Amino acid sequence: MLFTNDTLIMSHPIKTNASMFFFLDIVIIGGCILGKLFSPSNLIIYALLCYLIMRLLFTSLTSNFALLLLLVPNLGSTFIYVGSSSIPILNLLICVALLKLCLTSLHHFVNKKLLLVAIIFVLYEWIHIFYYDVKGIALLVSWSAAVLYVFLIAIYGRSTYNHETVLKYFLAGVGISIIYGLLNFYNMYGTLLANNPTIRFKGAAGDSNYFSMYIMISMFGLLYLINKNNSRWRQSIYPILFIVYGAFGVLSLSRMFLLVVSFLMLLMVIKVFTSLKGNRKILWFSFITFLFIASFFLYFSEEVHSVFSLFFSRFTDFLEDPSGLTSNRNIIAEKYFDFIVADFWSMLVGIGIQEYYIRSGVFLETHNILLELLVVWGLVGFIIFALFICVIFKISASKRKISETSILGWLPIICMAVSYMSINAMSNESFFILVFFAINHIYEFD
Repeated sequence: MLFTNDTLIMSHPIKTNASMFFFLDIVIIGGCILGKLFSPSNLIIYALLCYLIMRLLFTSLTSNFALLLLLVPNLGSTFIYVGSSSIPILNLLICVALLKLCLTSLHHFVNKKLLLVAIIFVLYEWIHIFYYDVKGIALLVSWSAAVLYVFLIAIYGRSTYNHETVLKYFLAGVGISIIYGLLNFYNMYGTLLANNPTIRFKGAAGDSNYFSMYIMISMFGLLYLINKNNSRWRQSIYPILFIVYGAFGVLSLSRMFLLVVSFLMLLMVIKVFTSLKGNRKILWFSFITFLFIASFFLYFSEEVHSVFSLFFSRFTDFLEDPSGLTSNRNIIAEKYFDFIVADFWSMLVGIGIQEYYIRSGVFLETHNILLELLVVWGLVGFIIFALFICVIFKISASKRKISETSILGWLPIICMAVSYMSINAMSNESFFILVFFAINHIYEFD
């Protein structure tokens, strides 16, 4: 049988099979991604693409989503070339996953009102097709597949969705990204401490700011596993993993990372101490993490001082230069605001998302999700997008009410919300994958 539904997979009595496939996936996918560093050709990525297509066709819906999510932190190293254009294999795999989902699940009941919102959302972007060239239309197809996939997996995958499995794949993906970046960084600079604020660690993400966002999501996503597992050795491993991921987040030299992590860790500590009864595991985790950090600072004081001096220089060197402090994002925003107010029709319906930065004449992306929404879809599209997100929340809320969720479960989506105020979102298929993951995290967190 070509396709296997979730019911059959989830009913398998041998749980070790899931662990076996997890480790097999990590070894093969990680090996291919890291192997790209040592291979002059792109054949290894084509081999990875073939492996993942086979895995998508013969595994459960949860595993499909987990495999796609694993690739997100490695987007900068997992692409193939078509002519002069590079295409992330994630985009192609989303199309495969969508095809499988349609063939195996569309005969099941679906709420037509909810489906209508997703269709309107996609069609609204398609009305801008007349602005696009051939490349833009191809990107539009890929983008539409991502939106429909996330919507349909939210509906058809919710009964068998396993958040622990999905989270472990994402954490592994971030780990692979870190190792890739570590090898690449040493190969280029011979050290992790380049003492240059313009040389920033980016893993396999392709961009330091995206990498720092993935790190933040994984750090606070760990709280779910801490709260769920009772194993003593795992409770000891998680603080180390938290610190290691956080250390590489610091090496990204992202100002956003420092501000968001500092604030959310403070919020986490306040939440834990105000409700000790339900957060004893996280309290223990916080205590162990503090001891590890204190020991690390004590034994590597010079290195820590050097890194943080470099980090803070990205603030202090630009106190009198707002453009430098925001990496010219304020100037970009001003140009886009001028573009929006210059044409009422564009303000109302936008210009479409595919290569909007070229057609706007600014030639730089907005680096702000709110501004991006207004530019590409206008006021009407802004409302439609908000409705789409509300629908995903409504579908995911079948397990509990939003008022019953913990603030700790909201931390990953808060990281995303703040991060996307300074990076691009809507034109990336990975954005919708991350949104679905983060919304599910809210309702899955106990």
